[in-house]
Amino acid sequence: MFALKPHRSTEAAVADLLNYAAEVDDGVVVCKNGSFLAAWLYQGDDNASSTDAQREMVSFRINEALARLGNGWMIHVDAVRQGSPYYSDPKISHFPDPVTAAIDEERRRLFEGLGTMFEGYFLLTLTYFPPLLAQAKFTELMFDDETEKTDNKARTKNLLESFKREIASIESRLSSGLKMRRLQCHQSMTEEGRTVTYDELLQWLNYCITGVNHPIVLPSHPMYLDALIGGKEMWGGVIPKMGRHFI
Repeated sequence: MFALKPHRSTEAAVADLLNYAAEVDDGVVVCKNGSFLAAWLYQGDDNASSTDAQREMVSFRINEALARLGNGWMIHVDAVRQGSPYYSDPKISHFPDPVTAAIDEERRRLFEGLGTMFEGYFLLTLTYFPPLLAQAKFTELMFDDETEKTDNKARTKNLLESFKREIASIESRLSSGLKMRRLQCHQSMTEEGRTVTYDELLQWLNYCITGVNHPIVLPSHPMYLDALIGGKEMWGGVIPKMGRHFI
């Protein structure tokens, strides 16, 4: 037998460069550096039909909601635009009277006469990096009490529960000015009668990395997410490419 180690590449693959480690709760991903991540789809009121006072109020509520975040928080806001599908075939449409059919035909002509149409949506991603372990130990030394010292497992659980409470509070505050929907798991029945769990958060992360938007099945043991959503080859240089898609 020959030793294969000298022939293996030591360069980092795409999965090695990703920070995602495991999904520890519904809609919560823990990263390799110990941070927690969650995301939402959000939608605001129509900007064109809103008054200046309404827009100012929404801006005030958003600023007030985010101003309460302390150290260790990072915010990503993404605007996604994709081509809108063609108008539905008139042969598969049914209207009870000629008036509604005429209205739909007018909308069809307007839609098809404008050329290429796009539809978009917005996503908010929050990442929280907890205080370093050394800082936590320093705090424990400063404040001496009779409470039982927690181990690493209990400390991690407390950090997760604290993150879940904080993002629930943030979602509640932002909901006063925006329509929020958390990216979470949902179950579906396959043709074979099996129940599978699709994860919207993993689907969004996979779309950000590979540019391919398709459902992602949550594994029974949601570990090593970097290999699950980063299983694509990447070429750098003058013409970078991810999988079959040029960047």
